[in-house]
Amino acid sequence: MEPGRVVICDDHEIVREALKGRIRDAPGLELAGEAEDGEAAVRLVEELKPDLLIIDVEMPKMDGITALEAVLETGIDVKVLMFTAHGQPDVIGLAARSGASGYLLKSASVTEVQEAAEAVLAGGKYFPEHFVVPAAGERDDLERLRLLSARERQVLDLLATGMRARGVADEIGIQPATVYTHVRNVVLKLGVETQTQAVAIATRYSFLTPEASTPSA
Repeated sequence: MEPGRVVICDDHEIVREALKGRIRDAPGLELAGEAEDGEAAVRLVEELKPDLLIIDVEMPKMDGITALEAVLETGIDVKVLMFTAHGQPDVIGLAARSGASGYLLKSASVTEVQEAAEAVLAGGKYFPEHFVVPAAGERDDLERLRLLSARERQVLDLLATGMRARGVADEIGIQPATVYTHVRNVVLKLGVETQTQAVAIATRYSFLTPEASTPSA
């Protein structure tokens, strides 16, 4: 049986080297390529058409969840295994709902990496013990955050830095009243009661890439 061809993606070279070592020690796996950001990972999958993509959640240019969705949209028959330090159940849940076949923490041993890779390559799933994959249609704070428009997310991220509404308006060239409108929409979309609660969500999930479309007023 041919070994599974693997593309790995992480923005830290030391992590990629460690992961390559795990792959080299797994007889059923073969390294096909490596990338250091989400956009490069998507391009590499399209070019190499590997059997498996192992990718971190938190990365520059395009986060791992967005890259996962982009890879699956290509129609290429590739499995995706998240390999990350983020162990929060809601992040794992979003990965599962977005189409990941598995989710592995970076503390995993060589044996665990091999077991996870073999499981997903065989068409199975590999998630942390006791994790229950959320039902389709369920939304948590993290998924609601991803529903924000590019401008709404931009305003929220600036507020999360400590800026006030007038400072945000000056920063992005809109009227303060428009900032307040965006804040009101953000609060409604996130299902919270205050701007402070919305900012807390944005801060917690700052690693997720805002929508790539050009912001409007």
